[in-house]
Amino acid sequence: MAEGITGWRLHLGVIFPTPVPPRAVLEFYEAVPEGVDMTTVSLTIQQLSDDDMDEAIKGMERAAKQLASFDVDLIYQSGVPPVVRRGLGFGDELADRLSQAAGLPAMTDMSSVIDAMRTANLKTLAMATPFEQFINDRLIQYLAAERIEITNDTALGIKRNVEIRRLPIPVEYTVARKTYLEAASKPDGIYIPCGGWGSIHNIDLLEKDLDTTVVTWMNAMIWSSLRRGKVAGAIHGFGKLLASL
Repeated sequence: MAEGITGWRLHLGVIFPTPVPPRAVLEFYEAVPEGVDMTTVSLTIQQLSDDDMDEAIKGMERAAKQLASFDVDLIYQSGVPPVVRRGLGFGDELADRLSQAAGLPAMTDMSSVIDAMRTANLKTLAMATPFEQFINDRLIQYLAAERIEITNDTALGIKRNVEIRRLPIPVEYTVARKTYLEAASKPDGIYIPCGGWGSIHNIDLLEKDLDTTVVTWMNAMIWSSLRRGKVAGAIHGFGKLLASL
C-alpha cells in the first residue's frame, strides 16, 4: 500500500470517461471508510458517440500511467459504454492493458459489475440508463454472453453528457422503479450504469421499496475496490452490496 496521508488504507486511481461529476466524488467519500481515498484522471468523452468512445479508449493506458505516478494502489476504469462498444471480453482485455501500463492491479467497470451480479446471484435484471437505445442493446448482449439476462430495459435516449448531468436526482429512482415493475416477471435485481445521473442514496430506497437488489456503477466500484484492496468492514445505508463487505 502507498504510504502517507493520502489513502493510508487504500488509494484508488479512477479513470473517468468525462470530467469527474462533483456529486460522484462527494458520494464516494460519504460511503467509503476512513483511510480510503481516490485520485482521478478524466478522458475526453463529450457525447456518447462511437467516435468519442474510441478516442477515450486510446487515452486509457496513458491515464493509467499518470495515476501510477500519484502512488495509487490500484487502477479502476469507470464507464461501460466504451467497453461494450468493443464487444465481449473487452473488459478483461482492457484491465490487462491498464495493469501492464501502470504496473498495478487494474479493474474495469463492466467486469466489476458482472462480478457483483454473480456474487449476489442476480441472473435476471431490469436495467435503467440515460443512454441511447443502441448502448443499452450492447449492454444487453454483453451481459447475455455472461449468462446474465436483462428482462426489461429503459433508455432515456440522451447523447450528451452535460444533458445527463442536468437530470434531477429522483429521475434515476423513478425510471428504475418503473422499469422494474413493468418487467413481465419479477427480476432478481436492478442494474443502473452511468455516473452522470442519480445518486448512491437511491440504492437503499429502491431496495427497500421493491424488496430487491440494486447494482450501480458506484456501489460496484466501491465494493470491488475495497475487496481487491483488502479493506474489510460492512458499509451500511447504501444497499445490500456494500453491506456485504
